[in-house]
Amino acid sequence: MPSYLDWLADMGIDGAHPGGFELTKQILRKLNIGRATSVLDVGCGTGQTAAYIAKQYRADVAAIDLHPTMIAKAQQHFAALKVPVQLQRASVEALPFPAETFDLVLSESVLAFVSLKEALAEIWRVLKQGGTFIGIEACHQRLSAAEQQRIAAFYGFRQLLTPVEWKEALRQSEFRCRHFSYAAAAEAPPNAAPIMIAFPPAPEAERIWQTHQQLTAQFGDRLGYCLFWCEKPLSDALSQ
Repeated sequence: MPSYLDWLADMGIDGAHPGGFELTKQILRKLNIGRATSVLDVGCGTGQTAAYIAKQYRADVAAIDLHPTMIAKAQQHFAALKVPVQLQRASVEALPFPAETFDLVLSESVLAFVSLKEALAEIWRVLKQGGTFIGIEACHQRLSAAEQQRIAAFYGFRQLLTPVEWKEALRQSEFRCRHFSYAAAAEAPPNAAPIMIAFPPAPEAERIWQTHQQLTAQFGDRLGYCLFWCEKPLSDALSQ
């Protein structure tokens, strides 16, 4: 039986992360990205965000994903747009880059699916001192343990955290948060483009989509996403 991530990959859905691609573009406009900026998109999916940064800002972009179908579709995406994104199949828990390589690391609906402690440690390792870490990740408020288990089982989450738990995880990993916000799925911005699905004959794909829609409708007031903008402090700041 295919998983939710398998379904996203097979359907080639772009911008499925919380808040959608419009939120991503709003965030990017607030960052000082240029040709000299080294960017890593962890869990890049079909490559929408990485391709956009490479084309719009001419930045030096690398991207990783572990799902083979996502990698194949990202490669096709980059080739079609003729953008020089360095793409590798890898896990955010073991990034194939030297320490202090990137000015900016982006994570869009990735960290709920992996070992959070290991992933944050790897992002910290490859980020330059003074570098920026932007995350848009699943988050909840006031869900019961049973409700969390049901949601996690469907999506394949390793963990589903509250805003307080996210802040603590980032603090323990020594990131310094400049901005942190939470939004429920029911509060999605009106300009967020809807995901349009043309179903193939396979009934399993339709079942996954319908379950996703049902969970969003049922828990949309308590299930959403957090947006955080963090920095890796300079070494002298850490010693203070």
